[in-house]
Amino acid sequence: MRQNPYPEETVNSQPTDVLPRRERMEDLPTKPQQPLPSTPPTMDIPPEVESAETRQEEARTVRYAIGKLNDFLQWFIAVLETALGIRFVLKLIGADPTTLFAGFLYTLTDIILFPFNNIVHSPSLHTNQAFEWATLIAMAVYWLLFWAIRRFLRILISNPEEPSS
Repeated sequence: MRQNPYPEETVNSQPTDVLPRRERMEDLPTKPQQPLPSTPPTMDIPPEVESAETRQEEARTVRYAIGKLNDFLQWFIAVLETALGIRFVLKLIGADPTTLFAGFLYTLTDIILFPFNNIVHSPSLHTNQAFEWATLIAMAVYWLLFWAIRRFLRILISNPEEPSS
């Protein structure tokens, strides 16, 4: 059996009072609360300067949001054009629409090509092969539409040009 190296201390006993009565939190005097000033006393900013800074910050936030929207539109049109381009190539070489990838791509892009269906007859050599004019027309129209939207958004966030003399 092991012997206790500290015989004065009792083993497995816990004190019932951790702090003496005079040092408990309830008995300590409370410090009076002082209200915090809204601005530091050394920096007295006139209200018109503060509102101008607030407006500039809001303008930067709107500019940032429009810039991010522009980036998203650029990414979206790149994905859309790529999907339509792959569809065009797969239709051109006659990919079987019953395969998983080709079937998924045809189904996905059919939704996008709906407004352009039967605009022009697609010549074909056999059932799965076709030169789809509608896909090429849709690619051009969507690219122009997104280009115009992105150009408009860029005009919204750019500074006006100086008048030429």
